[in-house]
Amino acid sequence: MSHEADRPAAPARPFGEPLPIHLVGNVNLDIVLGPVQPWPRAGTERIVAHQEVRAGGAAGVAAMALQGLGAPFRLHARVGDDAFGELVQRDMGRAGAQLEPVPGSTAYSVGITHPDGERTFLTHLGHLKRLDVDGLAEDLTVGPPGLVLVCGYFLMPPLRGAAGLRLMRSARDAGHRVLFDSGWPSEGFDAAVRGELDALLPWIDVALPNVAEALGWTAAADLEAALRALQARQRGGGRALVKRGPAGASWLEDGSSRTAAPPAAPIVDSIGAGDCFNAALLAALSRGSGLGAAAGAAVRYASAVLARQPRDYRG
Repeated sequence: MSHEADRPAAPARPFGEPLPIHLVGNVNLDIVLGPVQPWPRAGTERIVAHQEVRAGGAAGVAAMALQGLGAPFRLHARVGDDAFGELVQRDMGRAGAQLEPVPGSTAYSVGITHPDGERTFLTHLGHLKRLDVDGLAEDLTVGPPGLVLVCGYFLMPPLRGAAGLRLMRSARDAGHRVLFDSGWPSEGFDAAVRGELDALLPWIDVALPNVAEALGWTAAADLEAALRALQARQRGGGRALVKRGPAGASWLEDGSSRTAAPPAAPIVDSIGAGDCFNAALLAALSRGSGLGAAAGAAVRYASAVLARQPRDYRG
């Protein structure tokens, strides 16, 4: 059944005033190690050249990137009330002050980087298993309408399925535009996962998968087919913007696929690449840029951040 008729119109943007930005998603600690190639055999040990311990998570990285870009935002996220949570709050600076500690351990990910720029994550969910979805939905009804990024969906079990649908509908009813970055499901893209995501699509204004996620979500044979499948299922003017790593980002415009290509730059640390992209995209959209111009700005910003070591989110 289509919910297109129930969808409120996109919020009007007062002249010269950026739209408010809201981030809903996972904040956790990242322990980054690498590069590793090939993958170690069981029972062996490997010494790596690089390590970094820093605040992370899809919403955490996006928050720090927005902070580095000088774009105001509200972060709707939690951390555990342990030493990891305190470390995350300190590392995030002003953004960390928006985090509410909750009883229990803070989620953390061990990110293994590889020489080709890819990465592997091992994650403990910790506090992410205790998410107050109804409280988050109520928070989004306070204040003027703007842009809401829902990210790290598959790492927050209480947000999945009907609860996520309620949150997105609540955001749309409040006049927000919803952007959605699901991440990768640990169970893979089976029929149940595809159906779960498809149920959310009528309430998503911009879907933001990477290439592997777009292909898995739609079971399409190639990127353009995946773009067309996502946009056809969204209805109500929704769009899909697929992140392609070193190849930039692609979307459909006037029936044809378009691509924003990044400048030539070395990739030192690709962890959080998509989250940096999401933040710069939000910043540009909030100032009134169209999707294509915002995608170009997002690609350039993410490329600049990934070339820096240690991580520096300044625009």
